[in-house]
Amino acid sequence: MTKHSFYSVNPIQPNMPTFIERMDRKWVQYGDDNLYPQFVASLFYKSAINRTAIQSKIDATIGEGLKTMNPEQQYVLRRANPTESWDEVFEKCAQDYICFGGFALNVIWNNEGTGIAEFYHADFTKLRSGHIQQNEDTPSKYFYCHDWTNFRRIKPIEYPAYDPTKAVDEPSQILYFFDYEPGNLFYPLPSYAGSINDIQIDIEVSKFHISNLANSMNPSLFIGLNNGIPEPEEREEIYDELMMAYRGTENAGKAFISFSQDRDHAPDIIPIPSANDTYYSTLESRITTRILTGHRITSPLLLGLYHEGAGGGFSSNADELAVSYNHFIATCIRPIQKSMLKVFDKLYGYYGYDSTLYIQPHNVLETGKQLGKTVNEEDGVQTPTSSLT
Repeated sequence: MTKHSFYSVNPIQPNMPTFIERMDRKWVQYGDDNLYPQFVASLFYKSAINRTAIQSKIDATIGEGLKTMNPEQQYVLRRANPTESWDEVFEKCAQDYICFGGFALNVIWNNEGTGIAEFYHADFTKLRSGHIQQNEDTPSKYFYCHDWTNFRRIKPIEYPAYDPTKAVDEPSQILYFFDYEPGNLFYPLPSYAGSINDIQIDIEVSKFHISNLANSMNPSLFIGLNNGIPEPEEREEIYDELMMAYRGTENAGKAFISFSQDRDHAPDIIPIPSANDTYYSTLESRITTRILTGHRITSPLLLGLYHEGAGGGFSSNADELAVSYNHFIATCIRPIQKSMLKVFDKLYGYYGYDSTLYIQPHNVLETGKQLGKTVNEEDGVQTPTSSLT
């Protein structure tokens, strides 16, 4: 009986993390392997659409920088620590918040514990939450490790959680911030968690196409050799020779030559026609739509992407861009800014200043539009309003 070997591709699994409390660990695992933030970071680097969407949200969030309602106090924002301004720390926090759903700061109190001396951005991928102890609502400890894949050799450093009442005894604290989510006591999920599968599909489709080019013979030809079934070692040798001779984009167009005893033993070379010619273009459109939906971006034009139905005339595109941008700012960016400013306003207060921070927005639509500015007195977020003329 002829033996056959069958191969299957491992399916893409949904990557919703589980937060695991182990008694032999001082920290709560962030995902099954404790590396979920690293996985999310890999999506940022590997998917062009996801990276562009995140970067666009970061740029809109930080705008032209932090400002104070009291212009005479603007000088305070020049120094968050000896090497960075408030804007530099805020930008790093915005990157973490938009990419991971949370951000962290290392807050250093003065000797008296009455105010903040300086604060630093803390890398969100390197922090893990401690357990919630009895009679506590939030973790009281956080752990920092440069490499969580090797935590046995690189011992995690323990930091107390942010608590102004313990500033004298614990002057170096971790302020770990993320929005309330039902059931999530320790870690956040990215705001675009619902489209993570689509981001993975985008990455895998890209891998498929580059592999398809690098292995161009595989999907297009079926070669059947009619000289009997050779021994396994000989089969492997024949396979290797074919792959070396014809695989890869650099071998495209080379002549295929075979030798056989007679026509009855000639190999069968059967071209495999491409199926579903429109499948990948349709899939790409679907992936793009779902990724942008996960990021709450209503129009691809905001990312510089053309899409069908955008309108053939420049005027109609400009109108769509203006409306989409204002919707993007109102429904996506302003909530991000409002959440982050709550934290930075508290820091500003502990610096000893009584004022409110706001963010100066970009005037991206000022060409062809009259772009004004308004300040929301309640949350301190300065947002653009367009006057279509």
